[in-house]
Order: sequence, then C-alpha cells, then structure tokens
Amino acid sequence: MGLSAQRDAASQGAALFRLFVRQDLRQRFAGNLLGVAWAVLAPLLQLAVFNLVFVHILKARVPGLEGDVYLVFLALGFWPWFAFSEAVTRGCTAITDHSGLAGKVAVPRAVPVLAAVSTAFLLHGLGYLLVLLMLVLFGPALDWSRLPLAMLHWLPLLAMAAGLALALAAVQVFIRDLAQTIGLLITLWFFLTPIIYAPETVPGGLAQWLAINPVTGIVDAQRALLPGLAALPGSAVATWIGAALIPLLGWLVFRRLRPHLEEFE
Repeated sequence: MGLSAQRDAASQGAALFRLFVRQDLRQRFAGNLLGVAWAVLAPLLQLAVFNLVFVHILKARVPGLEGDVYLVFLALGFWPWFAFSEAVTRGCTAITDHSGLAGKVAVPRAVPVLAAVSTAFLLHGLGYLLVLLMLVLFGPALDWSRLPLAMLHWLPLLAMAAGLALALAAVQVFIRDLAQTIGLLITLWFFLTPIIYAPETVPGGLAQWLAINPVTGIVDAQRALLPGLAALPGSAVATWIGAALIPLLGWLVFRRLRPHLEEFE
C-alpha cells in the first residue's frame, strides 16, 4: 500500500471513528431527560450510596489519614474504575452491536471497539474533572502538585482498556455469551482493586497481591492527592507493565481473529 493510500485509509478510519463516537453518544442518551448529564449523575448517585453505607453506617476511616476523608478517598478511586469497567464491557460487544452496519459499509472492525472505549473515557473523564472541581471548592486540602501525575495515569488505563476490549470483542463474535461472563469478572476485579478499602486493611500478606493488579497503581496515583497516603509498593511497576503488555496482547488476539470475524457476525 502506497503512502497516499495509507493516508486515505487513516483519514477514512478517523472519520468513521468520529461517526461511531457521535452515534454511541446519541444512542445512549436519546430519550433521556437529563441527556449526557446522566453519565455524571449516575456515578455520583452510586458514590452517595457508598457514602451512606461506609461513612455513616459503618463509620469507615482511612488508615493514616486524619478526619473524615473517606468520601474523597472513594471518589478519587471510583472514576478511573468507572471509565475502565464501562470501556471494557461496552467495547466487548461493540463489533456484534454494529454487525448490521459493518455488513453494508466497509468498516474496520477495530473502529467501533475503540469508539466505545473512547466514549466511556470521555464521559467519565468529564465526571472526574467535575469531582476535582468539587474538591477544590468544598473538599479538604489536597496536594495539587501531584495532579499532573494523577492525570497522566489515565493514559495507561486507557491503553489497557483498549487492549482488553479489542481482544474480548473479537472473541465475543464467536462466543456470544462472553459479555455476561465479562460482567461477572469485572465485578470480581472491582473487589480485588483497593477502591472501597485501603490496602492496609487487608489481612496478612494479601496486600502484596494487590500490587500485581495493574489498576491498583492507577488508583494509587489518584489518591496521591491525599497528603500522607502512601502508594502500595510495586503497584506503579505493575501498571506500566500492564500498559505495555495488555494492549500488545489484545491487538495480537484481535489481528489473529480478524480474518474470520465476517463469517460469524
């Protein structure tokens, strides 16, 4: 393929990507009274439920931190997870969801998957910025000098979500009930990630296993804004290793299965 043809293919792919993002946004919020705002309000409502249960009923506290900062502790960990989990689950079914369109138009199969991942990160990224604004106005004193590093860690999270979504979307074409299994595994992954609890509260040496989870380092980077809260040793290394390996393996699986996708769509 010549350079001109490559440029044309890239331009067409970018245009299709934007089309799928807009279509995804319209489909998700068509007929919804609150529109896009619901993407922010829904996580806020879930956060409010956790706040009621853990802060006011269970009186949860964060080891090593003074005062009632558990809600902030929750919020900083929740939004990256919301983006990641939704990107993987929606990306998993993106190819089969658009199989009718793909049969009529020449659409690279990776485009709807990456569009679903990007839409999830766009919406929850906006929600995260809103949370940060609320913390500036009403929250406790945070170490804002660490904010650039916290934001940087959204990139490996995006890369891992894209890699997982590509692989799962390709496999899901052949195994249609994979999406239900992924939903259960994502729930399990949530509880194996220190989002609603601090690693220090995990008994015995189990906390060391949390560091292997590549999402733990993402959560730690967000919570570094809380002065006095230390990251789990080794979590950052696992994050960047995951950010390198998961997208690579995901793309290899997708590329291996791509020639056979049309036969099963």
